[in-house]
Amino acid sequence: MKEEYYAECCKPHLHMEWKSDGCQEFMWESSSLECKICGCHRNFHRKVVVLYTKCHKVHDFKVQNSVDGCQEFIPYGGKQGSPTALTCAVCGCHKGFHRNEVTIKPVK
Repeated sequence: MKEEYYAECCKPHLHMEWKSDGCQEFMWESSSLECKICGCHRNFHRKVVVLYTKCHKVHDFKVQNSVDGCQEFIPYGGKQGSPTALTCAVCGCHKGFHRNEVTIKPVK
């Protein structure tokens, strides 16, 4: 499963001597692509992609490295934010047991 969100604003502002305004997170305006905090377009915010891969939950403490072999987190169902969306459909573990690989894409 892949999650994408937008982090800090990288737009240099003339009235701040070409420095960033310090906005740390893109927050959606109702139907606009402008940030609710700083007013900048979403493209000025750094894009972060999180990919959840292998499950690392130890199922038997008597045997070392006894993981179940699940290779990718697949949400069990339900809408995003619901408790069932945090459970893996393959292995039944919580999303927190799956390794997350974070990719930060530069602002173009």
